[in-house]
Amino acid sequence: MFSGKISNLNTQLKRFVSTASLVLTENVGPVLTIGINRPEVRNCVNNDTAKQLIHAFEEAEKDDAVKSIVLHGFGGSLCSGYDLSQLKDMDGEADIPQDYGPMGPTRMEITKPTVAAVSGYAVAGGLELALMCDLRVMEETAVMGVFCRRFGVPLIDGGTVRLPTLIGLSRAEGVLLILSL
Repeated sequence: MFSGKISNLNTQLKRFVSTASLVLTENVGPVLTIGINRPEVRNCVNNDTAKQLIHAFEEAEKDDAVKSIVLHGFGGSLCSGYDLSQLKDMDGEADIPQDYGPMGPTRMEITKPTVAAVSGYAVAGGLELALMCDLRVMEETAVMGVFCRRFGVPLIDGGTVRLPTLIGLSRAEGVLLILSL
């Protein structure tokens, strides 16, 4: 009698625990750090992570005590793009609010200065997250690129607009065609 209810509760609890800490925030004085916390998959973004990133950036925008934002990743990479393993389970579009993209906040107009702290990989959608920021601070060994093109997956969250704006059209075409910076 209770086994079905307990099984359903366990499933819901596992989902809550697995999605509860995909994005961690911390206030350091007037700076809010937003960290992607999926190091086991090089911080690739799935629907739940995208929603938590949106929420973190929206809360930062509302908070007058937050003067700037630093986006980073835990475990050695900023973000390795969208979680392609999630695509096989999807029926149609991602479960993301309409005015946002699959990576979450990349289509937001963020008014506060935003810095991407890039370590490890910032590729595909991860590159788009970095390009969304006003400034990118990179480790010497960081890798940025458009590796998703190898699999026929386009940049769809502003990367093809922001990259030429930052580095010029000719260089951006080279990056987009050759696949890495």
